[in-house]
Amino acid sequence: MKETKFIEQNKDKWAEFESLLASNQRDPERLNDLFIQITDDLSYARTFYPNRSVRMYLNSLAQRVFHNVYRGKRVPAGRFRKFWALDMPQVMWEARWALLLAFSIFVLAFTIGVVSSILNPDFARVVLSDEYVEMTLANIENNDPMAVYKDSGPLGMSVGIAANNLFVALRTAIFGVLASIGTVFMLLYNGIMVGAFQYFFIERGLFWESFLTIWIHGTLEISAIIIAGAAGLVAGSGLLFPGTYRRVQAFQISMRRGLKIFIGLVPVFILAAVFEGFLTRYTQTPDAIRGLFILCSLFFVLWYFVWLPWHLARRGVFDGREQGKELPPDRADAIDFKTIKNAGEILSDTFTMLRRHPRTTLFGLLGATVLLLIPAFVLSPAQPADTFIFTGSWLGVLDGVDNMMGTEEMPWLFYAQIIVFVLIATAALRAARQEMPDDIREVYGTGNWVLGTLILIIPMPFFLWVFRLDANMMTWLLIWFTYPFLALWCAVLMFETQNPFTALGRTFSLIRWGEAILLGFLVSSLGVLLYWFLDSEIWDIILRFFSWMVPSGEGNMRNFVTIATAVAASIVTYFMFLALILGGVLQYFSGREVADAAQLREGIEKIGTARQIRGLARE
Repeated sequence: MKETKFIEQNKDKWAEFESLLASNQRDPERLNDLFIQITDDLSYARTFYPNRSVRMYLNSLAQRVFHNVYRGKRVPAGRFRKFWALDMPQVMWEARWALLLAFSIFVLAFTIGVVSSILNPDFARVVLSDEYVEMTLANIENNDPMAVYKDSGPLGMSVGIAANNLFVALRTAIFGVLASIGTVFMLLYNGIMVGAFQYFFIERGLFWESFLTIWIHGTLEISAIIIAGAAGLVAGSGLLFPGTYRRVQAFQISMRRGLKIFIGLVPVFILAAVFEGFLTRYTQTPDAIRGLFILCSLFFVLWYFVWLPWHLARRGVFDGREQGKELPPDRADAIDFKTIKNAGEILSDTFTMLRRHPRTTLFGLLGATVLLLIPAFVLSPAQPADTFIFTGSWLGVLDGVDNMMGTEEMPWLFYAQIIVFVLIATAALRAARQEMPDDIREVYGTGNWVLGTLILIIPMPFFLWVFRLDANMMTWLLIWFTYPFLALWCAVLMFETQNPFTALGRTFSLIRWGEAILLGFLVSSLGVLLYWFLDSEIWDIILRFFSWMVPSGEGNMRNFVTIATAVAASIVTYFMFLALILGGVLQYFSGREVADAAQLREGIEKIGTARQIRGLARE
């Protein structure tokens, strides 16, 4: 059947469907019947008119009803109750051996902390820092050893503690991606620290007072960290023991189960922070009340995370309930450029594209890093450890990256970085173009990809200059939230027009600000996590593992750590920029699918009004 005949036969039905969607009073049965017919028409159009506008129109129409039905749909209260009453206990039952292992590692580490403190009186200073030890000793002399819990306001203290504890737990769980090794190190570190902390007060005859004060919030807090450790062990188990799945599939399944455990721990961490901020400070409360409160907290943890899963499993409640076992979709197939996607799906497509060319991506980023850093370290008048200084926290790592954008001693680095970012942007745009199937490439027009690249290049010196002045959180957000818009503008220039001003207006019509901001947030959050890893104890342990390769001599190990961290931080920075450009370009296809529906409807309405119709114009 010719396309014009197909449209002529069905346009009244499609018009009725649109009028039903626009109406506030709808006939559900009629809407359902029409939806079934339109999806049938869409299947027909995909088969016989895959590159024509009618296919895109029907696809947009079918998606409208989907979004109309599900957008704003509230999560049923029963589903919420089901998660806490069944899903969470079941995943804890499935992770029972991981929980036992995490508990055993923590107890072992706690014992190491206590024994080390007994053998070395200064061990607490190594773990807790001299500043904290001196402050606590001053509080003990003032007859208020727990004064540290009274220094800040309860609300601000609770928020800060909750954020810190969630970050620690997330790091413990996420580090399971390192085949669970990272999680083991985090459990060891936290266990040793708690053991040294507790013995510090025992040594000074303050065991009972410290126990009744610290464990008011510590019961929930430490229990949650142990359970987060179990989540990390579960997350990494897929890499170690894939079973009958492919290792990638097993890792995706285990990671999903580990994250579900972490999500279930969020209320526990918040509650522990509230206890620490509002209740721990009342050290004059009778011992019996504080002891009873600690026992109640311990009872809740054992009841919900240990006994309840065992009890439900014994009753057979979990029999036949499979969760977390479904295979994730295989993204090995070509990326679909014809559907509306959210920020998470766009980011997933971005990593799918990068995963198809792992060697090119890895060696390209590593090559750019090495070619830039070798002359930087060779030409620097200072030692490598003093060339790029990485200090404390992920913002401290960011300060080192800031120095890599150019210093007073090496101003040429600024211009060299611009060239590297230009090459990365050009490679990303060419990769996006090549990733498109031939039929899709024919549908989309051809603009000017050179001019599109300039859109990304022109503001780059300004961003690098701002970044170089002060690599703080605001400059970080400015860069990572702006480039999704610039990349979309670039995509319009690549695929539609050579006029940058026309392309700018088109960009504003295509962009979905919520998705663009979320895309920038997801990429920047991943960057923060990776920078955070470079400041973690695990990175320090990894580097010290290779210390045997470092020649003996004063400052050599410090130079080695700086060089390795600079290489890793540079690769992370380039990788995040690459992901941001690719994700920004992929917004174009989703945005065009949304924005062009009105134009397609106008084309449909003209069917039958002209004497000769050869089919709708190609999109």
